[in-house]
Amino acid sequence: MDQIKSSIEQIEGTLRERIQRRAYGPGERLPTELALTAEFGVSRATIRTVLTRLASEGLIIRRQGAGTYVNQRVGEVNTLGGLLDYGRLITESGYQPTIQPISMVQREATEEEVELLNLEPGEAVMVLIRLFLADERPFILATNVIPQALFTGEEDFYDGRLPLHAFLQQYCQQTIAYAIYEISPTLANDDKTIHLLACPPGQQLLQFATTFYNQEDRPLVWGQSTYDDSVVKLRFMQRWV
Repeated sequence: MDQIKSSIEQIEGTLRERIQRRAYGPGERLPTELALTAEFGVSRATIRTVLTRLASEGLIIRRQGAGTYVNQRVGEVNTLGGLLDYGRLITESGYQPTIQPISMVQREATEEEVELLNLEPGEAVMVLIRLFLADERPFILATNVIPQALFTGEEDFYDGRLPLHAFLQQYCQQTIAYAIYEISPTLANDDKTIHLLACPPGQQLLQFATTFYNQEDRPLVWGQSTYDDSVVKLRFMQRWV
């Protein structure tokens, strides 16, 4: 078992290094699983594990029936790991997570949303606003903008308590492959944020601007979250070996 784990980590490190030095450039197809199996002298299951781990970091995109490709946007981001799951973050910090839906409305996409989501001017979007709580203490106010065209049917009720990945799978038949986050400092300076996060005016907060993509590099959701890290600290681990 230790030998298999060591092989996985060594092969993963080799492929990551090739991607980082552009031996496999952005958008380029990787060798097939059979070719990698032959090159490294391991089982196909080991290669699949390696590729799954690299895909979870957003370095590569696996397209069923078409092969595995380096993410076109690999040069735009620093890879820290998989998707940032707020519910998991709360649980791993020792708290009970709760997602409280605030509103879900349909409207016309703004110019910024048209650009970020590759929409046509005038297209409709669904705007989902939710509050994340840790042991009933609010600490994330999240707004997600989803193209109306992604929804596969008309529902009488959308369960806003679902995690975003589950929401997209249930109502849009879409799977998130990776996300790009931009993190910046901000202040609690509007009544809505102050009220819903129960924080004093002027409190320092973090703001996440996030675009979620599927395996075809299609943007699925643009989101903006305001995060009060005085409730749950945000920590990242970056692995080199």
